[in-house]
Amino acid sequence: MIEAIDADLLEAINESARSCFPDEFLCLLTAEDGVITEIVLLPGTVYGDSHSFLNEWMAPIGLSPIGTAHSHPGYSNEPSEADLQYFSNMGGVHIITCLPYDEGSWKAYDSAGRRLKLDIRR
Repeated sequence: MIEAIDADLLEAINESARSCFPDEFLCLLTAEDGVITEIVLLPGTVYGDSHSFLNEWMAPIGLSPIGTAHSHPGYSNEPSEADLQYFSNMGGVHIITCLPYDEGSWKAYDSAGRRLKLDIRR
């Protein structure tokens, strides 16, 4: 069960979102011992102003992603209908961050779009 996200990793997600702005950022997530510890950037990922796409076939063999992280280029971190459809196919934990891309601008959701409470581990 995923209980937390590493603080440095959360900052890396937000920094990646800032660097992609105004396009959406998208990556896979992995975890160790219940803590999200790594983002996985896949070659061929398409970043767009209202969408992003992963080329899942580019994932390393043996990778076991627990979900995804992506950004919204506005001030809402609520999942869209497209996000909810995507969540149902891509693992159990999904993080959405939004402007201003800081420690307070993210939320986590399960594969059905229900809000998850994750601690930040320092």
